[in-house]
Amino acid sequence: MRKKTNRTHKQIVTRLTPILFFLISHSAVFGQSIVLKNVNIVDVINGGILENQAIEIRDGKIVNIHNAPPETFENDKVIDLSGKYVIPGLIDSHTHIEHSAYWEPARKYNPSRENLVALLEHALDGGITTIREMASDVRVVSELSRAAKLGTIQSPDIVFTSLFAGPEFFEDPRAAAATRGELPGRVSWFKTIADSTDISEAVIEAIGNGSDGIKLYAFLKPELVEKISTEARKRGLMVLAHGSTQYSNPFELVDSGVHSLSHSSLLLDVLPEEVGGSSYPENDQLMQKLFQEMKANEVFLDPTQFIYEKVERLNKLSEASSKIIEEAYKAGVMVTAGTDTISAYQDEQYPFLHDEIALYVEKSGFSMIDALKTATINGALALNMDHEIGSIEVGKKANLVVLNKNPLEKIQNTKSIYLVMKEGIIHVRK
Repeated sequence: MRKKTNRTHKQIVTRLTPILFFLISHSAVFGQSIVLKNVNIVDVINGGILENQAIEIRDGKIVNIHNAPPETFENDKVIDLSGKYVIPGLIDSHTHIEHSAYWEPARKYNPSRENLVALLEHALDGGITTIREMASDVRVVSELSRAAKLGTIQSPDIVFTSLFAGPEFFEDPRAAAATRGELPGRVSWFKTIADSTDISEAVIEAIGNGSDGIKLYAFLKPELVEKISTEARKRGLMVLAHGSTQYSNPFELVDSGVHSLSHSSLLLDVLPEEVGGSSYPENDQLMQKLFQEMKANEVFLDPTQFIYEKVERLNKLSEASSKIIEEAYKAGVMVTAGTDTISAYQDEQYPFLHDEIALYVEKSGFSMIDALKTATINGALALNMDHEIGSIEVGKKANLVVLNKNPLEKIQNTKSIYLVMKEGIIHVRK
């Protein structure tokens, strides 16, 4: 016999409201155009503000941008955004979904799906429409990525990587957490790489699990790094490396053909041992040479400055890290914004990406438009997705964040979120 329920009409309506909003939003996207009228567009390609524009959206994409909007838009849903500013959806280029679900020094692993979904919803509420996951359990992350694409969870789009490292790494508890039920180092997404490894097979296995890139982590020798980079590039995968892999220094990584170097303080490994340490060198010839090689080889810097500010054990590296970012920026290295941990969603109003961007202005001398680029067009370029996201242009996805205040007057105004749109669907901040 079916158990009777005592749900009230109010409870039923409350449960249906998100579903009705979802259906209404989809009908607005695929049945008619949405027009965002009288809005000021922050142009991250050319810099500056395009005032009083109308952005026409259909089927989740931007189909027109009107400089002189018509008086009326027939058969369209029109939203008047007079006095507001719109930026591209934000991109967090360096996250760990599973580790981010608990923001505390003693990391807790393998959080519940409920917590992970809450974290991702908080990220979307905070204006992040795309994230790059930099090594967690691919079984968990790939399911969440699919759910995000289908719209069954409220989440940024998720691209993810497989981690390659030397045998010494796989005693780390993070490896056990990310491969639970399997043997660390023997799975495609957390793979031991040794001299005897079939690199081609390892890269093909990573493609098979859905990864968009290979993350090079610890204890990898230069010759192995070069083999991995060559094979991954041949097969269209991005290669993302820590700024040092213990056995390979930043120069060797850049020469091998990696696309990105993560964690700015690790670039200090270019210095001789007697010069290196936790401070930026007074004579920075080697650092400047590295920046020039990074620029020439189009290698992105993925600094994760936020963690140097907020994680106590990394505080001693904060000043050196911010100086590295400043000098790399001056040298023309393209910088992307990543947090290493998305959010403390149970304690914080906004995801940490807003703080990461602000630190580039406050501690590394970025202009506000260039700081904003790190989490928009630069992030899109680093993900090889600039043809569809990262800027507000006709033909790109309607991933947009509408702000109450101008972010080029004060970078912290990226937090003045009025609404978030992902592929034409409006998400009103809770």
